[in-house]
Amino acid sequence: MATSEKVQLNSSSPQYSYLEYLLQLGLKASTVEIVNAYIVSNPHLSVQFDRRCKDILTLNSWVDSSNLIGKNSEDNIFKEGFTFSSEGGMKFSVGQIQYTSTKDDDSIKKILLCRIGVGRAYAVTEENLENAELPDGYDSFYIMKDGENIDKKDDENNYYHEYYITESSQVLPQYLVYYKYDPVIEKKSREKPICDNCEVAEAKVYCASDSANLCKECDMALHKSKLASRHIRTPIGKGGDIYGFCSQHKDKMIEFFCSQCHIPVCVYCKMVGHHSSGEAAKHKLVSVAEAYQTVCQESSVPDSILESRRTEILNQLSVIKSRSKEVEKLNLQLENQIQEIAKKALNELKKITDSKLNVLLGDALELRRQLAEIKNAENFLEYQQEGDATHFLFSWSRHQKMLDELHEFKFFRNRVDVSLDTRVSGNIDILSDQVFHIPESDTKKMIKNRTSEKINKANSYYNKTPVTNKQISSVAMGNTGSSIPNKSQENKHYKTTDFFSEALGALDDINIVQDDYDDYNNNDDLFAD
Repeated sequence: MATSEKVQLNSSSPQYSYLEYLLQLGLKASTVEIVNAYIVSNPHLSVQFDRRCKDILTLNSWVDSSNLIGKNSEDNIFKEGFTFSSEGGMKFSVGQIQYTSTKDDDSIKKILLCRIGVGRAYAVTEENLENAELPDGYDSFYIMKDGENIDKKDDENNYYHEYYITESSQVLPQYLVYYKYDPVIEKKSREKPICDNCEVAEAKVYCASDSANLCKECDMALHKSKLASRHIRTPIGKGGDIYGFCSQHKDKMIEFFCSQCHIPVCVYCKMVGHHSSGEAAKHKLVSVAEAYQTVCQESSVPDSILESRRTEILNQLSVIKSRSKEVEKLNLQLENQIQEIAKKALNELKKITDSKLNVLLGDALELRRQLAEIKNAENFLEYQQEGDATHFLFSWSRHQKMLDELHEFKFFRNRVDVSLDTRVSGNIDILSDQVFHIPESDTKKMIKNRTSEKINKANSYYNKTPVTNKQISSVAMGNTGSSIPNKSQENKHYKTTDFFSEALGALDDINIVQDDYDDYNNNDDLFAD
């Protein structure tokens, strides 16, 4: 079992500075300040993470410490990493931190930075996440937003994505960070400054000599005199007002910038602070205005590497969208083909059913005729009996002769020779050479090589040209049939026009098979499991 040791980061280290920038980026707030930061990853977890995520995509993910409870308490996480239940994994977010304002916004907050191995993520909606199965070749689930589709444009101002990790070895806790952040202060920092003199109007200029933001009227009033008019004033946002105050000496304006340490420096920092002695004292300082102009110029030049990457991404997105449309088009074609198969099979079924019903109807009509014949003779006998007695006596012998004919009952059919043997023969398979994920079930398994072998076997049976795996790419396979016993058709094998044999050359015929068909070996069933 690994031990938990939190190692405090030096506030002047580049690691600490970059960590603060990542937090500011996550909260989209430049006024965020780290109070304390600790390294919490241990060697055991690091080795485990590196082994699992060596060749897959890894990303930063901020985890709110207030959610770390139970088995995933801070101490447990630092010692043994995250613990996932046997039923699933855990959701992690990438991008902007979902911060909720509270009454204690001025208090110190705590958050954990983790590195997560997302690899290739399988897209799934949150409602289907519980029953989703991670396919082979995938490392995590990407949780789709509502209305997410391949053509939807992302909100460029809201970089936020969620992943569901199912293996704890794909999560590495790295830093525990204590920080201060007040959304009200952040909002004020983005507002236009108010005049320091009248405290009413919006400031238009900054006077470096007075260290004051002034509105147009106050600027004119305060700089009327000959000496005061010499003060250098710059438009708001274009001069010293944008540099702010030193983080070490709160009442001193930033005047210099150390290009080696990449930090702003005030006069006190240079005289008695971190740049007054040691190696830092030898660093060359430039005016903060000069450094700012240099950085502005550098930042205005497009990053050629990122632009190249952006172009490649956009081109690949275009290819994916195009392929997506082709897949949808192919799907529509296959749907039509499947419907055509079903239509032909249903038509064949109707013919068979109609013929069976017609046989039964014919037998029923004959039996009803015989009943009517008996009743007709009886009715006529009663009719004669109600008439002249002499005539009735004269007709009785002739009626007896007719009864003798009815008694013979020569052509009575006392059996039903229409069987309940109509059935569906075979199935319809949807095949693809490239199957990313088809969940297995007890009743259906997709085995491409075996299916290809069956199709070649079927084609060989009908003297057709065998097909290869490469020819069977996203095609609908089907062989459906029905059977009916008919003396005039016994020991014959009938086949209807085969839709896919003509259209794709990769489908068994749609067959009508007799139960007592002798020429076909049942042990050589083309589509037997």
